[in-house]
Amino acid sequence: MTLPVFIGLFLILLFLGLPVGFVMAISSVIYFVFSGDANFLSMLPEKLFSGLNVYVLTAIPFFMLAGDIMNESGISKRLIKFSNMVVGRFRGGLAQVNVLASIIFAGITGVALGDIAALGSVFIPSMVKEGYDKKFATAVTAASSLVGPIIPPSTITVLYAATMSTSVGAMFAGSIIPGVLIGLSDMIIVKLLADKRQYPKVEVEVTPTRFFTGLKDAILAIIMPVIIIGGILTGVFTPTEAAAVSVIYALFVGIFLFKSIGRKELSATLKKSILGSAKLFLIIAGASIISWVFGIENVSAVAEHVFKSITTNFYLLVIIINLFFIFMGMWMDAGASILLFAPVIAPLAVDIGLHPVQFGIMLIVNLNIGLCTPPLGNILFAAADMAELDTATLSKELLPFLLINFIIILLVGFIPELSLYIPRLLGLI
Repeated sequence: MTLPVFIGLFLILLFLGLPVGFVMAISSVIYFVFSGDANFLSMLPEKLFSGLNVYVLTAIPFFMLAGDIMNESGISKRLIKFSNMVVGRFRGGLAQVNVLASIIFAGITGVALGDIAALGSVFIPSMVKEGYDKKFATAVTAASSLVGPIIPPSTITVLYAATMSTSVGAMFAGSIIPGVLIGLSDMIIVKLLADKRQYPKVEVEVTPTRFFTGLKDAILAIIMPVIIIGGILTGVFTPTEAAAVSVIYALFVGIFLFKSIGRKELSATLKKSILGSAKLFLIIAGASIISWVFGIENVSAVAEHVFKSITTNFYLLVIIINLFFIFMGMWMDAGASILLFAPVIAPLAVDIGLHPVQFGIMLIVNLNIGLCTPPLGNILFAAADMAELDTATLSKELLPFLLINFIIILLVGFIPELSLYIPRLLGLI
């Protein structure tokens, strides 16, 4: 079977609506059936196991569980209340609260859909009630949720590090500046649109007692990513150990401090985390087979030839790489895209002078942008469904946010220190 036929088969199965993990596995098995060598089929179980037998991947279920527990604990409402005291009094204040809460929440869940689920159901109706356009309220919620997989800890970042044999600590440290820049850029867009459209302010009475109560709750949320990132960067924990500690901390906060998690809530949270982890590991298993196909067909060299046949200019190649991953993010789950295409494009990225950490952050942010774009962006559809909006209206309202995010990620590609300064400062690269 030739590479174009294999890619065609892959796309047909994907468009038929099969789960992407099954698409990878089925298309790969068919490829080997028609390869003429029965030994390939006998080696498939070993390839499946070796793809999953990566120690750092054991951190992912713990990170997902910790985020789900903190989400179930009611921390989102406490973060909203504190954020409202900090920025709510400005014009468009509730929208600014939305962004600020997402930035803080990003350090807890590390998943964009988790942000939408936890904060969208609160913010969208609240903003509409305060006098905001529904499309704007939904766009802010969707755009700010993209910070989740960027600001550490992030399951997608762990997945990239495992796939590319890159330091998790270096990736976490390198994500801090780009993540904060994206959050601040969202706040700037909110400020400009709020002034133009005369969105309301929120009059919040801030007393010392209320402020310090809100600060206490916010600190309880912020401590978790500090434990994770600090433990990894100082060498106290491995990523997996840090993730396990974060689960213990989340349970302590939810059960003993907030007293909001009982046996029923914990059971539902465990079920959700197990299903989410199983789905991701199915994708990882499928990708381990398809990456074998890519190796046989030397897809990395083909991709490098194709990209360099367009241009050899560094800046244009960075733009093309970014656009490629945005396009893939429109169609595929971010985890699947990382597993499939990071090993393929990485040799080209390194060849033109991008550091693996810098390339990884570019890739992750671009795939997140794809989550908010048609035709199959998960965040776009989740937010539109929550607000009962059509995706075309929401897509148009999202454009300013996505555009400035794209500009920032281009700067990450053009200015290495935006992603490499902190890892270098900490001696991680």
